[in-house]
Amino acid sequence: MNSLRVAGPKVFLAATFGPFVRDGVFLPARKAEILEYYTRLTELGASVFSSHVNEDWGAAGLPPEDCMRDDLRALHAADSLCALLGDQPSAGVAFELGYAASVRRPTVLVTSSFRSQSSMIRGMGSLLELKVVEGDPGSRTVVEKACAASIDLGVAYRKSDRFWESSEVGHALKFRTFGGAR
Repeated sequence: MNSLRVAGPKVFLAATFGPFVRDGVFLPARKAEILEYYTRLTELGASVFSSHVNEDWGAAGLPPEDCMRDDLRALHAADSLCALLGDQPSAGVAFELGYAASVRRPTVLVTSSFRSQSSMIRGMGSLLELKVVEGDPGSRTVVEKACAASIDLGVAYRKSDRFWESSEVGHALKFRTFGGAR
């Protein structure tokens, strides 16, 4: 029997970067925590984009314009976002959350306390499908809940009717210029 394998959702994994690099080396404990999410999402069938992996944990030395380009392309292509916030997200993660909200990507927030997050982050659920997983981000239970929610949201997003995003509609709605002055 020949069966077609449908690819799983694309998940963008966001986590703070800068403060965890010391003397050019990403801190091993934080790297292990992020890799736990990355690995579990992959095991569940997702294609995962992580800036950390993309930039070889800071060793790649990508210029800011390359980091920005790669992140925005991956965010735009993603079916869901899983953000490891900690107590306060970095400026980079906050930017990624804002972009995800602007393109309405379903989002999972992993935090020890949702109430401690800014009102902008707490209000994201009014714009998009939002799941919050509270607890110790390194605990197996939190990893499992966050990854399962990211997969579920990504699958639902992929199946949703996104008529307005289709190339046919985009082509039909292009602004046109008709020559000549009025």
